[in-house]
Amino acid sequence: MTLELTSDERNRLLGGPLAAALAVMTVDMGIFSSAQEAIALGKTLATASSRYAGNPLIASLFDAEALKEGIRPEKLQITPEDVREGKVLDRALEEVDASLALAASKADEATVNAYKQLIVDGCVAVAEAAGKGLFGSGEKVSAEEKAALDRIRQHLGIA
Repeated sequence: MTLELTSDERNRLLGGPLAAALAVMTVDMGIFSSAQEAIALGKTLATASSRYAGNPLIASLFDAEALKEGIRPEKLQITPEDVREGKVLDRALEEVDASLALAASKADEATVNAYKQLIVDGCVAVAEAAGKGLFGSGEKVSAEEKAALDRIRQHLGIA
């Protein structure tokens, strides 16, 4: 079972998980780690429809016919100042809130809660993808990433 979503709605809903994951990436950036983190996020999103098989919202996001149209989420609006001042997570959470509002208008609370968990799953995958060491080795989740994950979880109400 899927929900009826327009292309714009699908892009808005995909923008939430992508914005949150980008925010986690930016708190601890590195050339090699960013590539590993992007791959980890891609794998998490690619398997979402099977992990959340009974969720009509997530099924609709990754429906084969819908994916043929392409995914074009709006670019997260951040400035170099936002990065320097540590406001990327603030901007990402604004995007998450917009996607959650849309999700809540389309689906029941249990379905939206699973969508929130998908957002967290993507962020955790990013944080655990690479460490601070050479070529992404070393401790996988930095203190900065842990703080970002904690804030995202708290914002979403997920333990």
